[in-house]
Amino acid sequence: MTERNIQLWYQLNPAQYAAVTTLDGPVLVIAGAGTGKTRVIEYRVLNLVQSGISPNSILLLTFTRKAAKTMLDRASRHDPRCKDVEGGTFHSFAYKILKRYSRLIGLDSFLVLDEADSEEAIHKCCTLLGFFDKEKRFPKKDTLRAIMSMAVNRGVKIEEVLKKDYGHFLEYARDIEELRKKYTEYKITRNYVDYDDLLIYLKILLENKKLRERLSEKYRYIMVDEYQDTNIIQADISYLLAEKHRNIMVVGDDAQSIYGFRGASHENMMTFPKRFPECKIIKLEENYRSTQSILDLANAVLDNMTNKYSKCLVSARKVSGQKPVFYHFKDSYEEAEWVAERIKTLHDEGIPFSHQAVLFRSSYLSIPLEVALSKRNIPYQVFGGLKFYETAHVKDVISHLKVILNPKDELAWNRVLMLIEGIGPRTADKIFGEIGALSDLGSVLNEVFPRYTSLKKFSEGLRRLEEALKKALDNSLRVAEKYSIICEYYEPILKDRYDDWNLRLNDLEVLGQIAERYETVDDFLTDFAIEPPEKGISAIDPSTPEEERPLTLSTIHSAKGLEWEAVFIVGLADGILPVSFSLSSQEETEEEHRLFYVAITRAKNHLFLSMHHEGTKGGINRFNKVSRFLDTPNVLSRLETEPPYSFEHKEDKKPEALEQIYDKKSLIDKVTRFFK
Repeated sequence: MTERNIQLWYQLNPAQYAAVTTLDGPVLVIAGAGTGKTRVIEYRVLNLVQSGISPNSILLLTFTRKAAKTMLDRASRHDPRCKDVEGGTFHSFAYKILKRYSRLIGLDSFLVLDEADSEEAIHKCCTLLGFFDKEKRFPKKDTLRAIMSMAVNRGVKIEEVLKKDYGHFLEYARDIEELRKKYTEYKITRNYVDYDDLLIYLKILLENKKLRERLSEKYRYIMVDEYQDTNIIQADISYLLAEKHRNIMVVGDDAQSIYGFRGASHENMMTFPKRFPECKIIKLEENYRSTQSILDLANAVLDNMTNKYSKCLVSARKVSGQKPVFYHFKDSYEEAEWVAERIKTLHDEGIPFSHQAVLFRSSYLSIPLEVALSKRNIPYQVFGGLKFYETAHVKDVISHLKVILNPKDELAWNRVLMLIEGIGPRTADKIFGEIGALSDLGSVLNEVFPRYTSLKKFSEGLRRLEEALKKALDNSLRVAEKYSIICEYYEPILKDRYDDWNLRLNDLEVLGQIAERYETVDDFLTDFAIEPPEKGISAIDPSTPEEERPLTLSTIHSAKGLEWEAVFIVGLADGILPVSFSLSSQEETEEEHRLFYVAITRAKNHLFLSMHHEGTKGGINRFNKVSRFLDTPNVLSRLETEPPYSFEHKEDKKPEALEQIYDKKSLIDKVTRFFK
């Protein structure tokens, strides 16, 4: 054993060591929850570099840029050369390759559309095809984008997506197929590329043998994180990149594959050994997060799954801990009252609110709980809602930067022009008809704008826009300076359009801070489209003291990858988890099973499970049955069970009758005087 390997041996457990020191050939690492997969990738990158492999020939593909940065930053602390390893998301990698080789597929240059712009483009295509003139209701633009995206990510026909998820629109299958063709033509003729196209075009490029061999020669060692979350195209890309040299390591947990609705394929983990028959399978089973009692429950749930890699999680903490407890209540309000009271008790015992979380299958389950928490003045945050980059004001400002970068961007011009008072869709289309014939923004401002600024009804707004764009065209300005010019122009529009403009202004300030990090508008807009920032109005200030940070309420999907000292899982009834619409499909029910496993493994020391017996569906009272994932002997044996917790509802004394104080006329007088 070399000196370097001896050092690694002391840093890693035996399974981690095997994964880190197996450098050549295909490797499948099955990383159970909390077993240190990030540490494995960190040290494997380090070991590759210190074994004499050029950092530039190592490619790390992850699902967020933050994940790649975290792993490479950690490796770089041991050896600065690790900073030169290429790491990022599948989409950012695809963008990089397309920028270099897009001419091979007829795209000399291109602009990446974000989701909102994709929807606008789809809407335009529907209008051109006359689909919105139908007597029956045609799907809306966001639904159409989702349907087409699902078809791409799942690798199926539009008709199959409709049958599975949108049966009420099945009659439009042919129309939507025609729409997809029109949308594809619309994008290609205008040099637009949407989020899904990045992967499609990368795969198309990799199917070219010469280019595939060139890229395989460059990227000699490939690692893929969270492989259970890859879709069919991403798995194909991974295979094509590694087909020749076979040096690929994928890390994931088949038991945490919960994003089938987004196109992730659980089968990618199961079929990896078929694609690479010589692959080495390594299981990480030593858990550094949870007590053994919590892991015993997780293992029991895992045992009941089908189509899985068998594994048994063992706590590295050598602490048994208290058994998870299962409570059942009369109704959702009684359940919420108990959970809120228990959260407060744990807080009083020294566990901050921010170290506790309540998880649920569907967002509506949090409503009774939010009422109970508010009564006790317990601060909380809900994971979900409109993301920062989806907000209208952020989209407005970004559109102005887009027309500076590409004056032929029809979608961006449409948004920019429609912000000006007096300009509607027809006028915006007419103006763009003249803009589209010109090659640069300077010509647009000098030749097109003068014809419209003379028209009184929207001359003032257009002159202000013209002035801002001329200033921002200065090539000597940094990205943040151009952004600042646009924000100065946009601020009066913001104040006129939104009552909460002061809060929205905070978002624009945050985006300005992000812009400071960029050298070019092109890079800034591309990152915004491919991996947009998440911070928004409700983000927590890092300087907030721990004791003032809020409790987390979250869907289980949003909680994946996170952990808390104490976790409450509510609504554990059949039809809620597993959700009712999954019960007709064994594959979907199994994904719900994995979702339950993910929820359990978020807890470090305390785990509380609960359900309520009485519920309603369609306005009809019904009695809930305990979730089938709980109602098995091996699972129940790992739980403490408690009878319903009953709260005392004392009868209030009948109040003394009161006489009327004011009639309507005297009340109006009273309120009028009050405001004086």
